[in-house]
Formats: sequence, C-alpha cells, structure tokens
Amino acid sequence: MSSTRPVQLSPFQKEKLEYYFRFLSPNEDGYLEKSSINRLMARIQDFTGWDEDSPRAKECREVHEAFFELLFEKAKEEEGTVGKVDLKNWLFMWSSILPGVMSMHNLPVWLRLMPQLLFKIVDRRRQDYLTANDLEIFYKEMVHLDPQQAREIAINAYQQMTDGGRYPLNADSYEQLFANFLIGRTPYGPGRYIFGCFEHEVQPFQLITPAPEPDDDVVIEVKKPISGRRPSRQLSYTN
Repeated sequence: MSSTRPVQLSPFQKEKLEYYFRFLSPNEDGYLEKSSINRLMARIQDFTGWDEDSPRAKECREVHEAFFELLFEKAKEEEGTVGKVDLKNWLFMWSSILPGVMSMHNLPVWLRLMPQLLFKIVDRRRQDYLTANDLEIFYKEMVHLDPQQAREIAINAYQQMTDGGRYPLNADSYEQLFANFLIGRTPYGPGRYIFGCFEHEVQPFQLITPAPEPDDDVVIEVKKPISGRRPSRQLSYTN
C-alpha cells in the first residue's frame, strides 16, 4: 500500500483528471494498458508529423512508457491488478501525489516532463510559443472538439492563458498552467484550458448581505460566471 496519505480530490479536479485519463487512449473497456501507448503515439505522430525515429517522438514514447510503468505499479500495489489501470486507480494515484504540492517543482521528475512534452505537441510549428490558432487546432484534432467550439474556446483560452496578451504562451508559462490544471481545486484558473473547456458552470461569487427590504433587490457580484462544454466522455481514441 502507498505510504502517502491521499488527499480528497475536489469534484473539478476529478473532472479534469478524468479527461487527462481519456486523452491517454484507454481501451474500449476503460483501461490504460501497454497498447494504449501505441495508440497515443500514433495520434501524436499523426498530429505533429514527427517521424517514429525522431528525437521528439522517442522522448515522448520513453516518458510515457515510464509513466505507464508507474501507473501499473501503483495499481498492482493498491488492488493487485496487473498491466492495466482504470479510472479509479488513476484518481487514487493523483490523490496520493498531490498532497502538499504547490508547483511543478514539488512533483516527481518524470511528471515535470509531461507539460514540456505536451507543449511540444501543441507547438507543432516549432515556434517556441503558442497562439490561439495553435490551441484551436489542438482542441479540434487531438481533443476532438467540433470546429466552431474549438475556435471559440481557443480564443477564450488564449486570453486567460496570456492574461489578455500581456505574457507570451511559451514553455515556461505552459508549465505553470499545467500545474494549475493539476492542483487547482476550483474552475477559476486558466489551467482548465489545457485540454479545452469542461461541462462545468462557474457560479458568480456573491457577498453576504442583510435580507433586502421590499424595494431592495441588490446583489453585489464580484466575478462573472464562466461556462463551457467539453466533448462527450464516450469518445474513443482507438485507431
């Protein structure tokens, strides 16, 4: 059994991590297995144009192979399953890893490589920065959002990820966004856009005020709601 005391993941963390799980190409029975790596790499190489023997493709495969081996090890320790990981195992692993984590520097070395790899995948033009168009193409072709939705979400995502264009969306800032994706317990952070938007409505904050008089119907709103959709969880990524 794991020696780390698990943390209770928030509903939104579970929602985000479930989408990450499905991005990694589980089989039709909902398990990540060794063949998932081949399906994932086929999708990545088709999207990026990387040759199978290219340094980037080799690095991507090696990191994911190490990642999957850790997943299999954790699943075997916790439930005795061999060579496969379901969503329950996946969420339990993250509940064991995330306690006390404040940034990517607090995470294992292998996990720090994940946002770097994902950035390289999205940055298939090799410009060392991302644009709203890069996000749109990634959402459409890798996350499988419909074209109109991908465009709308990419525009909103880029605005939030760059603070309205004040900061470049480069590898360093993308790593911070990925940390927010993992650590953020509420839907307010820009990391929610790593894999597009989610079926999650953010209610406005309201100050607690005394009960209104008959003619007083004032509510002080601090933040506007943000809402979005994600594609069906039933999407299959098998080739």
